[in-house]
Amino acid sequence: MSWLVDALNDSTPLSAPLAQALVVAVLFLAAWLTSRVAGRIATFFVLRSERRHAPDVEDSGVLASRKQRETAISLGRTTVRAAGYVLAGLLSLSVLIGADRVETVAGASFVVILVAFAAQRFLADVIAGFLMFHERWFRIGDTVVIEPWKVAGIVEAVTLRAVTVRSAEGEAMRVSNSEVKAVRVLPRGYREAEVELFVSDADAGREVVEHVARVVPTGPTHFLRRPVALEVDSLEGDLHRIRSRAAVPSGREWLALDLLPALVRERAEDGLIVHGPVVVWVDEQAERRFARAVRVPVAAARRHS
Repeated sequence: MSWLVDALNDSTPLSAPLAQALVVAVLFLAAWLTSRVAGRIATFFVLRSERRHAPDVEDSGVLASRKQRETAISLGRTTVRAAGYVLAGLLSLSVLIGADRVETVAGASFVVILVAFAAQRFLADVIAGFLMFHERWFRIGDTVVIEPWKVAGIVEAVTLRAVTVRSAEGEAMRVSNSEVKAVRVLPRGYREAEVELFVSDADAGREVVEHVARVVPTGPTHFLRRPVALEVDSLEGDLHRIRSRAAVPSGREWLALDLLPALVRERAEDGLIVHGPVVVWVDEQAERRFARAVRVPVAAARRHS
């Protein structure tokens, strides 16, 4: 880049320091313009994808494809931005220190070594980010819990350095890619709870569940699905089991663990509840896979029956 500074000195009345400052300013302006163009292009592709697939007609495959595409666009945009500023910084360094003498080259090499040591954390974040993206740990729009920090929410952005998660309370939390030790992904984006209640009267117990279902709060940050009684089993003459399910968003587990059992106990008559309510988290996909993994031979089951 020294030739550009020399050309400015020869063709303009600018001194060498002013010419160097002008070249550095132009380099960083070009990097800024490149980052803006990359951002506009990424936004265009995301909006076009949203217009092509309306939310009310999306299936799980289309939604997963869009999440992966938005993640790739976000990562590509930040890569172009970082590459532009890094290149502008290196070229500016060459302009400021020059490269005409051996000692100048040695000094530049020493500066590069110092910068490399200072950028170790940045490089670790970049490598971790590329690996997580390549292995598809998560995508933009997924509901995740990042370990060991217990950061829970919706993945809002993925960059070269960090992942941004929006919690149910609206907080934007950023975690460096190298600090992501493990990720728990909720395939459906919410937690499904199964509630078991043992009562002395089946009809009265079902009425309590239906009454609680009418009074619990609903919405994107409350109960996504009201409690619904799935089955009632008569174990003995005065002992019945009622199994129901409800759904809550990640970060709002207390609605199912604390609020729902408290309301059931409060609305039930004295002596109605024999045991419970007992709340456990369930997932249909996990149930199917465990059913395939844990198989009891029919013959053995008959021998023990």
